[in-house]
Amino acid sequence: MKNDGKATKTLIMHAALEIFSREDFENATMRYIAERAGVTTSNIYNHFKNKNDLYVQLISTIIERTSRELAMHLTGLSNTRNKLYRMTHYYLNFFQDNVHIARLFYARTNLSYWYEFEKAFKTARASGALFIKIMEEGQRKGELRSDINLHMLGHIYHGALRHMVVHWLYNQDSYSLSDMADGFAEAIYEASRAKETGNETFTCPFMKGDGPKELLRPAVST
Repeated sequence: MKNDGKATKTLIMHAALEIFSREDFENATMRYIAERAGVTTSNIYNHFKNKNDLYVQLISTIIERTSRELAMHLTGLSNTRNKLYRMTHYYLNFFQDNVHIARLFYARTNLSYWYEFEKAFKTARASGALFIKIMEEGQRKGELRSDINLHMLGHIYHGALRHMVVHWLYNQDSYSLSDMADGFAEAIYEASRAKETGNETFTCPFMKGDGPKELLRPAVST
């Protein structure tokens, strides 16, 4: 009986993911979710207090899952550059392979929701703190510059990830999102790494060749 309840809850959350990723939160009714899951509306209320609770549990479950998977992907890596590359590849591959989740997080979830739903916000903040932890370790080891504001860099990193995913969704996932991982990770690392003493000149990692290239945009054939 307990296993049946768990299976039903999983069905409901899968249905909620599909609907929340397609509809605005206000338009995604519990009746609509129940129909998609093949259960009664009252059955949903056996597992969730209300639509807000369902939404928060769904978001939190996804973030907790990705945090565990990412931690496993980083196991055994000691070099900051390798960790940054691995983390960036994980994020972009994950959203590329889970379009519903990409839409839910970056297209359908209003930014104000993250602050309104405290549990989801705390879970997301804990997940985002991993970037800061990796970069702090790099500073302690002398791999990265000590004068960088890592919290500001974290905003840049996660903000750019959001921009890349949103742009990819806007273009109807017509190109490989994961192809952008190496260039982006290298740009962040090069801007952060400790430079050798001497007369080394700084080269902006976003500039290559004879002039500027369009920032973080892959070549898409038309």
